[in-house]
Amino acid sequence: MNSHEHREALETFYKKQSWIFRLFAQLKLSDSVSERFRLLHRIYFYYILICWVLSFDLSCLIQFISNITDLNEVIKVFYIFATAMGVFAKFMTIKLKNNLYAELIEIMHDPKYRPVNTREVLLFRQSQSLARTVRNFYTTISLCALNALLFTQYIIDTSQLPMSIYNPFNTDTNLRYVLVYIYQYCAVSVCCYTNIAFDSISASFMIHAKGQLDILCDRLENLGTDYESSDANIAVQLKNCVKYYSDIIRIVKIAEELISLPISVQIACSVLVLVANFYAMSFLSDFANFIKFLIYQLCMLSQIYILLYFPSEVTAKSEEVPYYLYCSKWANWNPSNRKLTLLMMTRFDIPIRVKSINPTYTFNLAAFTSIVNCSYSYYALLKRINN
Repeated sequence: MNSHEHREALETFYKKQSWIFRLFAQLKLSDSVSERFRLLHRIYFYYILICWVLSFDLSCLIQFISNITDLNEVIKVFYIFATAMGVFAKFMTIKLKNNLYAELIEIMHDPKYRPVNTREVLLFRQSQSLARTVRNFYTTISLCALNALLFTQYIIDTSQLPMSIYNPFNTDTNLRYVLVYIYQYCAVSVCCYTNIAFDSISASFMIHAKGQLDILCDRLENLGTDYESSDANIAVQLKNCVKYYSDIIRIVKIAEELISLPISVQIACSVLVLVANFYAMSFLSDFANFIKFLIYQLCMLSQIYILLYFPSEVTAKSEEVPYYLYCSKWANWNPSNRKLTLLMMTRFDIPIRVKSINPTYTFNLAAFTSIVNCSYSYYALLKRINN
């Protein structure tokens, strides 16, 4: 794979998500941009932040506090309020850490990560295809949830707004109703597209790291298969694999620093969203509203799953690295290379883990199971209290 093909293939992992970040003025401008454009860019960012993100969060908060004694009303606002909190964390993380984002993209384009043979190209293409599939699937289910959330209530009852949030205006006239409806549609759309961009690009970074581990495992397994490989060449290949492993760890650590806080916030909020959705669905009598909450629930479960599954895949693949090194033709090497192999297996024995803001907590499938179980337990407790 040449440099141009590698660059084009890598764009699958981040390019479309970057369009959304640029749309919301979250990414840093190039040095060639004029000061006037920088000022307009800054004003536009604060316009999005204040008018659509913070105002929506504040509306949810006011509605939540003003109806704190009414459990049913609290449930109506809480499932979207918790989501908005997670979106705010993601929105600000990209803005405040866009240097990390740019650094990670630049590192991914480094020639050292480029596949060098047909086997590695195939592995790289597989990770590229998986990233595209995950992005398209998550985008589709998120947009379905967005439209179900905003249009189901309008179909059922045109006098009711789609979301129960604080509204300072009286919607007794058709014009005011339409204006408030447009506001809710735009605000929730900003939340939705922020989720789509951040969650899918977080998954893409982990898929890319896992793909690089696949390439490393292939290189380790095929060490010494070339009949012309001398002991000196094998030693060089072994050392290159150690360096390559360190380079992969560097990618994962930068990605971890970028995503650990917002994903941790999202996980905490997701428990609350799932509880609210379970509770709301158990009292619904009409089919249309049930479908709305069901689609939203599936979207939230998909969101948590992709955020936790792919870091888990990175950890699982890193645990397999010593096995692939053992599968090489190490028995035919000289004592020096066998000793180096043993040292490498000791080094590879420590798996790569993607940690949350709590260093003792890692993103993995066990966490996903815990979230679902915890959500159902809280739902059962909440329903028992209400009864």
